[in-house]
Amino acid sequence: MKRLNFALILALLAAPAMAADGKSVYDEVCYKCHRTGVDDAPKTGNKEHWAPRLKEGLPALYKSVIEGKGAMDPRAGKEELSDEELKAGVDYLVELAK
Repeated sequence: MKRLNFALILALLAAPAMAADGKSVYDEVCYKCHRTGVDDAPKTGNKEHWAPRLKEGLPALYKSVIEGKGAMDPRAGKEELSDEELKAGVDYLVELAK
């Protein structure tokens, strides 16, 4: 039994990490500002706050989170997140604003 547990642990450690989904990124990073609207961040789910940003399109929103904008640091302050993970966080916020 111990060999099986050890083998399972090794397999899990060796498996590539799965990319975070948008909700996970939001829960880890984005909610800190977007939940309350601190520093002019558009509030989560607030269609009025998001409308002007949505008009700019997803590429502009992705650029904002990757390069930083206003009080938001580049990469939302989480350098270790991939572009895909950051985009997933944006996509999640956008869906909540529709």
